Amino acid sequence: MENWLLAMTATPMNTYVARQFLTSGSSGDWVPERGTLVYGGHSLVSLPDGSVELRLRDVVELDDRGTWLGAGSRGPSRGYTLKLVREDGELRIADPPNRLIIPRLHFDTQYQQYFLYFFDKSAQALVPEPVYVPRGLQAPTLLVAALVKGPRPALGGVQGTFLPTGTRLDGISVPVSRDGTAEVPLSDDVLDVDDDQLNLLFAQLAWTLGQIAGVERMRVTVGGTPVDLPGARVDVGINQFSEFDPALAWASTALFGLRDGRVVTLTDDRERRVSGPFGTLSLGLRSIGVDLPAQHVAGVSADGTRILEADKDRTASKPATPADVRTVYPDGTDLLRPVYDLYGQLWVVDRTRSGAQLSVVRAGAARTVRAPGVTGQDVVRFVVSRDGTRVVTQLRRGGTDRLVVSRVERDAKGRVRALLPAVPLPLTGVGTPRIRDVAWRTPGSVAVLAGPTAGTSQVLIVKVDGSSTPEDLTTDAELFRDQAVRLVTSPATGTPLYIRTQTGQIFSLAASGRWTGTSIEPGLVAPTFAG
Repeated sequence: MENWLLAMTATPMNTYVARQFLTSGSSGDWVPERGTLVYGGHSLVSLPDGSVELRLRDVVELDDRGTWLGAGSRGPSRGYTLKLVREDGELRIADPPNRLIIPRLHFDTQYQQYFLYFFDKSAQALVPEPVYVPRGLQAPTLLVAALVKGPRPALGGVQGTFLPTGTRLDGISVPVSRDGTAEVPLSDDVLDVDDDQLNLLFAQLAWTLGQIAGVERMRVTVGGTPVDLPGARVDVGINQFSEFDPALAWASTALFGLRDGRVVTLTDDRERRVSGPFGTLSLGLRSIGVDLPAQHVAGVSADGTRILEADKDRTASKPATPADVRTVYPDGTDLLRPVYDLYGQLWVVDRTRSGAQLSVVRAGAARTVRAPGVTGQDVVRFVVSRDGTRVVTQLRRGGTDRLVVSRVERDAKGRVRALLPAVPLPLTGVGTPRIRDVAWRTPGSVAVLAGPTAGTSQVLIVKVDGSSTPEDLTTDAELFRDQAVRLVTSPATGTPLYIRTQTGQIFSLAASGRWTGTSIEPGLVAPTFAG
């Protein structure tokens, strides 16, 4: 039995030897590709009838794509009764579970997190879905095999794929040549899509394969014949589809904030007031949100009961007046900082006496959206991913903070249909620190400003699938020996990471992991990037 478990750790991944420990009948029926069990410890117990009970501890599950499922509905312990049958003079296993079963050490050293890339429902941006597969030469094959399966059924309202239903990997592997070209042999289902869909299909493959070191180009084939992407060579560059970047590279990179009650923007270390009403009128705002193109600004009134919106810049030579300001949410109780999404819609959380109420403002009209696990709770803050498919929320109960992530179902026009039940994002191994702020750091992770003690601050990185280990959470950032109260960053590549202290000073995280002072004048209130 121990040898069977050991055989499942073959590197590269191969179940040939593991099948030798099974009966001739069960060897052919065993389907370990249905999922993976990663265990921290195990024991074998002989039973009176000659069977053996395999007991696994500290178990986490991966589905057939490699998606992290955590402990799953069965909890962190598993027990499997394995019937032993004598065959050819040896005891063999007759009924193995249809799972690959591997120890945590093997998983930690041989597996890597990658992303499968699907599209948001409007096909404007790619959506990264984290998966774990063995690193090395098998990674391209395993990733493409997972991608062609499409999104998980539960996420059908969240994302979509342009790989036609029934598409399969038409070969044993996705080989990568010495010049960095990955050949992707697919079934002829892909010949049924039009040119626009084919471009999006190629984008999914390119972003998925582009994570693998050394892959520079790809060639999609059907029956050995290359599939031509209109206007491109047979071999397509992996970096050819940047317009679908889930971090939305086209979004504004300017830093915004409030100074002396007016909205200012900082670009190239130069600060100036915006020319619209929020920059020229004193409206008493306490926090702001900026849409992704930086064309509109929304602000929460000083008493937290109203959300006002205006153009960032004036369009005429005449001075801005209060008539240029729109009230888009008039009757709040205690409104959090509003957040714009990819579609220009404004997300609003109102901390009412009966708990949080979530609304989405579209075309000036607010609609309440129920968010299971969030609605009615004590919500401290929330952030929306730039691809519009995830909402990470900070909840507080009994003085304890925790994070949850909700998936967003939309229609083809980007209108929010529903939020799926929130799932915990644990801060494993760091206790229960007070969370002071949260911001998206990459399309697949959020940065968390935590307070280990009252007088210190720490930035943690949390993976959106909840798989972060204590080693993953800890960044290269040194402990900040003061109380920071605000974290400012975005998922766009190259965006700085700032923290703001109680006294209004802003520090930047250097490449060395040290906190350094900035040229930003102290006193900037509610600093934020677009989104």
